[in-house]
Amino acid sequence: MNVLRRSVLSAIVLGVVGWSMPLVEAVAADAPKTLKVTGSRWSPYVDEARPNNGLAADLVGTALRRAGYELDPQFESWPRAYRGVVVGIYDVVAAVWRTAQRDEELVFSEPYLLNDIIFLCRRGKGVRFENLEDLTGQRIGVVNEYAYGGGFDDYPRLNKVVNSALIQNILLLQQGKVDLVVGDQWSIFYEISQFLPDALTEFDVLERPLIRRGLRMGVSRQTPSHEKIVADFNKAMLEMNKDGTYREILQAHTKGIAIIAEGR
Repeated sequence: MNVLRRSVLSAIVLGVVGWSMPLVEAVAADAPKTLKVTGSRWSPYVDEARPNNGLAADLVGTALRRAGYELDPQFESWPRAYRGVVVGIYDVVAAVWRTAQRDEELVFSEPYLLNDIIFLCRRGKGVRFENLEDLTGQRIGVVNEYAYGGGFDDYPRLNKVVNSALIQNILLLQQGKVDLVVGDQWSIFYEISQFLPDALTEFDVLERPLIRRGLRMGVSRQTPSHEKIVADFNKAMLEMNKDGTYREILQAHTKGIAIIAEGR
């Protein structure tokens, strides 16, 4: 595979050692010792078929166990997982992006990964992207109920081809039935590596991403001592970064995933 390999670990790793926000003081009530943790399938981050249930699940699970909690993992579709945490059926959602609306429903950890939301095109197409206006006229493969951010979701002039899975959009791109696919960088690389390894050289990544987002753990406000759980998690994640555990987990889950070059 003549695929350009470049260092991209820094594109998803936050300098967690450099967190400067003070940890929240523990509240009087004791936090539950067994936490019901949920998430929806989102490879390579959350996936029951992956070692330790995926990269994000592994990082979150390791940090919470270090903090003294036992875990009861249960996987759902995204709407059920998120709503279940909001109403208190589950205590924790392992991988979630923070928004103003979600701030009213969950308590968030510091970000522990970065997600680059990128555009994939067929090699040599030379699609230019500086702003959303540049994408008008392009057929863009999107996943149903996925919030991409960066103004993309509400921009009225985009021609979006909606499917239920990322790999469906990538196949449509390969067949020339869409012009672009938008999605998380590592998810796109993972899907192609798993299902289309012989087609790696058929694709380019647009040089400019749509947006970069911080991935966080979210805790239900219905869970006793939710702020203490977040503080315990943040502290454990700092320690994991300092002793090398964080990077070991990261490298274990990204090893073998091919990196696709940016188009020029």
